[in-house]
Amino acid sequence: MRHSRSEEFERALREAESDSAGPRWSELSPDPNAATVLALRAETLRAAWRPVINDRIRFLEERCRGRLVLDVGCVAHDVERLKSPNWLHGRVAAVAQRCVGVDVLSEGVAAMQQHGYEVVLQDLGSGLGPLSDIAPFDVIVAGELIEHVEAINMLFDVASKTLTPSGELIITTPNPYAPHRVRAAQLGIVWENVDHILYAFPSGIAELAERHGLVLAEAATTHESVRLSRKDRLRAVRRWMRGRQWRNVGYATLGERRVLPIGFGVIGATAHGMWWPGRRFLGETFVYVVKRPG
Repeated sequence: MRHSRSEEFERALREAESDSAGPRWSELSPDPNAATVLALRAETLRAAWRPVINDRIRFLEERCRGRLVLDVGCVAHDVERLKSPNWLHGRVAAVAQRCVGVDVLSEGVAAMQQHGYEVVLQDLGSGLGPLSDIAPFDVIVAGELIEHVEAINMLFDVASKTLTPSGELIITTPNPYAPHRVRAAQLGIVWENVDHILYAFPSGIAELAERHGLVLAEAATTHESVRLSRKDRLRAVRRWMRGRQWRNVGYATLGERRVLPIGFGVIGATAHGMWWPGRRFLGETFVYVVKRPG
């Protein structure tokens, strides 16, 4: 049994924590808008920028291959999703040395256990529970999770307690700077999943990491295709049809005139940033990699 608080782990963790990640901005100035503070954060972000990621799931597979992985929020929206070849937990579990899922949804956890997956029913906001006997983890995955939960602080707290010295917390979440998302907000169009409660942006992730003794090591967006796929077009049409049923849902209202929803017209053609392939942060999803300093 691999235990969370072995002597080897504790010693390696102390060594990792002794490495300096540089000063916190508050050591330079109490003003979070001071020029020196902004320059420090800009330096952190510049060091983290990475080229666009062509396939989010394949990226996660490679980072998790042969490693001990914790998948936070592993339950799919419905049981049928477990059969999908693009179901994240299934893909990660297939390549990891060991993949442990954790979620608060009891029915979903039970369904996954019935399919043979190692899953724990636990609210990480109240503690690690049985996961303390499995940690430390080489990789913690939070795929499309933080936009749904109120206390994203929990994720960084778990990472600070359970990551190996060279471990990684990998977060994927909607990119607030994606052109179609920005344009939807400007036009007042209901585009986002209604269960989403926040957007995470690079400087905010860097700040949360630093508050927990971690650092933002990598940041990139996905750019999975240069043309809208047939699936994307069908999804846009479905959203348009739902908008017809629910008045302004899926529409922008400009005076007395309704505007077609994003995804159905020209704006949707920029969903993957295909008109500006050389620019950063145009993809649908942000991928953040957080590590211990050093």
